[in-house]
Amino acid sequence: MVAPILPHLSPEQRERLEQLADAARLRAALFPSPKPMPARRRSRQYPGGRPNLWRTARGRRRG
Repeated sequence: MVAPILPHLSPEQRERLEQLADAARLRAALFPSPKPMPARRRSRQYPGGRPNLWRTARGRRRG
């Protein structure tokens, strides 16, 4: 693997970058990201609230 080439930063840019990194670490420590909700199984709720009766009836007639 090739070593990455680091861009040249002026002392002011380097100091600003370090300040931003410190601020990001502090924010992560003070405000941890919320835990994702546990995955639930899909319910039989239809997008419009009620099932499409025409589609369900058509499928039953075939069988």
